[in-house]
Amino acid sequence: MQKIRTISLCGLLFVTSFSSQAITPIDTKENPNQGWGGSVGIGLEGESGTKDEKEYAANLILRHVKEQRTALLLSNYNYAETNDVKDEDDLFVHGRWTENNFFRPMLDWELFAQYQYDKFDDLSSRELLGSGVRWRFEDKSDEGKLYTSLGAGGFFEHEESDSQNEENNNWRGNFYAKWVWDRADAFPYTLYGQLYLQPVLDDLGDLRATGSGGIKFGITEALALHLEAEVEYDSEPFEEAEETNWEYAIKLSYSFD
Repeated sequence: MQKIRTISLCGLLFVTSFSSQAITPIDTKENPNQGWGGSVGIGLEGESGTKDEKEYAANLILRHVKEQRTALLLSNYNYAETNDVKDEDDLFVHGRWTENNFFRPMLDWELFAQYQYDKFDDLSSRELLGSGVRWRFEDKSDEGKLYTSLGAGGFFEHEESDSQNEENNNWRGNFYAKWVWDRADAFPYTLYGQLYLQPVLDDLGDLRATGSGGIKFGITEALALHLEAEVEYDSEPFEEAEETNWEYAIKLSYSFD
């Protein structure tokens, strides 16, 4: 109980002391149970006085497993105001259908779709649809379990600028790596990360890349504290957008697996 109270207090101090940004959620449940499961994460921050500031972040991981099939929904939303002026508004929704062991053991087939916007990164909308294959690897020891996934595929995307009448349509490759390390000792934790590389197929110099990761500490069996960071790079963004964006998050999540 003392350990739980200490971690809980540290988590609350982190959440109230730092800004929380919306970061693409990572599903760290590598061997989920059959049926429904997932988690909900939140981050809240406020300040009043010389500067009035409100900041909200929420994300959802929703999963349904039936035999070798997994339907997964990842979503997050971020909103912020400073002195009653909106300065953050972005949404990300990603759906994925996976057939485990479709080609052979540990080699899966995936189908995915995604929608997002970011009003302060000049992105009115981004929609994509694609497919690919995924290789899975597991390494277990007395110290814990390491889960690694490598994916390759492609997708078609449509993007629209928020500030100007500009649209992009591209076929992109999709290459990613994901890892989850579940530490099993007197003070367990989960360390996780992922990397995406998405070049335009007929212009490999037009590259989008995303790297993110974090560490999760359990407070109770269902409640956890996350410290996360993400960097996004786009070699050819819209005119009003930056090539590189950094975000970080300190949040609480509730798991219902």
